[in-house]
Amino acid sequence: MLTLDKVSGKVSGDLPGLETLAQEALDECIAVRNGSDVTRVIQRLFERNADLFPIREHGGCYFAPAEHSSFVDRIDRMVKSLNGNLRRFPVPKGTPHGDRSVCEAVTSGIASLIEDHLHAIETFGGDTRPHTIERAAEHIRQTRFKVESYAAYLGEEKSRLESDLVTAAGRLRERMEVLTREAS
Repeated sequence: MLTLDKVSGKVSGDLPGLETLAQEALDECIAVRNGSDVTRVIQRLFERNADLFPIREHGGCYFAPAEHSSFVDRIDRMVKSLNGNLRRFPVPKGTPHGDRSVCEAVTSGIASLIEDHLHAIETFGGDTRPHTIERAAEHIRQTRFKVESYAAYLGEEKSRLESDLVTAAGRLRERMEVLTREAS
């Protein structure tokens, strides 16, 4: 059994040889950390704490709703502590280009979530655990909440996204019925 002190980064254990090997492997991994690693960590933090909508199809530039500005401030401080920088630009409300760009980014981000839900539902088979199906239903509910929360950003796109969520929930019910019949 090995233990990692997350604060100091030190590995300890009962077998000195194994402890040394683990410490060397950890030190090597830490030494080769790069920007992609930091990006993945930041994206996971946003997934758990706030919403981040890509502006470019391939990422690299994101819109974070104003509701999450204090979280973005914390991420900014973390990036600076790693000797990086986070370029931030305000998007003024009420400007035609700004409003349109925000609407497109948020709509596209939520539409992508709905596509992910539909894709997951299509992959459900006889071996899909009930918990996985429950989690899919919860993801659809969370996405519905996002649509409501960001209604001001979505404008006319809100009704289309709501309709797409109704379709996703219907497909999930249909898939559950098929799986239940097949299991009987």
